Amino acid sequence: MIKIGIVGTGFIGRVHAEAYKRIKNARLVAVVDEEVEKGKEFAEKFGVSSYTNIEDLFNAEDINAVDICTPTYSHLKVVEKVANAGKNILCEKPIALTLEDADKMIDVVKKNNVNAMVGHVLRFWPEYVKVKEMIDNKELGEPWHAYCERLAVSPDWRSFDDWGLKEELSGGVSMDLQIHDLDYLIWLFGMPKLVKSQGYYNKAIGGLAHVGTGLEFENNVSGLSEAGWAFQGAFPFTMVLRIVCENGTIDWTFRAGKNIEERGKEFSLTVYKSDGTVYLPEVNKEDPYYLELKYFVDCLEEGRKIENATLVDGRNALLVTLLTMKSAKEGGIEKI
Repeated sequence: MIKIGIVGTGFIGRVHAEAYKRIKNARLVAVVDEEVEKGKEFAEKFGVSSYTNIEDLFNAEDINAVDICTPTYSHLKVVEKVANAGKNILCEKPIALTLEDADKMIDVVKKNNVNAMVGHVLRFWPEYVKVKEMIDNKELGEPWHAYCERLAVSPDWRSFDDWGLKEELSGGVSMDLQIHDLDYLIWLFGMPKLVKSQGYYNKAIGGLAHVGTGLEFENNVSGLSEAGWAFQGAFPFTMVLRIVCENGTIDWTFRAGKNIEERGKEFSLTVYKSDGTVYLPEVNKEDPYYLELKYFVDCLEEGRKIENATLVDGRNALLVTLLTMKSAKEGGIEKI
C-alpha cells in the first residue's frame, strides 16, 4: 500500500484525490495547504489529515510519496523538501518555469535516489495513447503531419493570488496549456529541430494568451500546435488531435465543459483510410488521471523506475515551450 500526501487543494489536487480513492494499492492520508480553511475542507471531504506546512506532514505521517499540486512557481521549493525527506514525487506540469529550476529538481531527485514523475497526463489519456500505438506500429504507414489544439476560457478558477493570470507566475498559455501538446508531439516524434510561433499577447490575462506554433521534426514530419485561453463566456474546453499519414488520417475532437469536468463524455477517435474505409479504433474508456496516478503508484509498489513522464521528459517539454514563447515574442525561428 502506497501512502500519499497531496500538497495543494486546488482543482487538480481534487482531481488527483478522487483518482486515489479508486486505486486499490494507494491510500491518500493527508493534505497540505497554507490556507487553513481550504485544507480543512479538503481533509473533511476526503477523510484525511490536514497540515499547513510540509514539515508537519513529514513529522506526523508515515508516507511513501507526495503529489505536488501547487502553483508552478513553487514547484522547485516543494520538490527539494520532498526529495530531501526521501519521499517519492509526482509533480504537476509544467515541471518548472525555468530550465535552471528543472535542472535543480532533477539533481536533487538523483541525489536522494527517489522516484519522480511529472503530470503530463496526455501520455495516459486513452485516445492519445491509442494514437501513439498506431503511429509506432505504422498502422497507416509513415506519419506526415500532426495538428494539436487546446483551447479554453481564461483561468479564472485559479483564485490564489490570481497566479494563473500573472505571466511571471504561470508562464501564460504556452506554459499552462500548449505544453501538453508539445510534450505529446515530443513523445510521438522525438525532439523537434526547430519551432516558429506567433500569437496574441495580453498582459491582463497572463501574457501570451493565444499562440500557434509550427514544428519541424526528423524524417520530414511537421507539426502545428494551437493553444489559447483568450476565449470568453461558455466556450468549451477543446482538444483536437489530427495526424495525416501516408495511408490515412487519424482525427479526434473533444469539447467538454469549461475545464475538462465533462471529460467522461464520448468523443470518438476516427480513422479515415486511403481506401475509403472509416472506422473507430477501440479505446480504453478509463479516466486519464486515474491511469496516470495508477502508473505512478504501481511503479512505486513494484519497485520499478518511472520511465514515462520522467523529470527529463518534463524538462524537454519545458525547453521546447520556452523556445515557442521566445519565437512568439521575438518573431524568429528557434533551433533546438
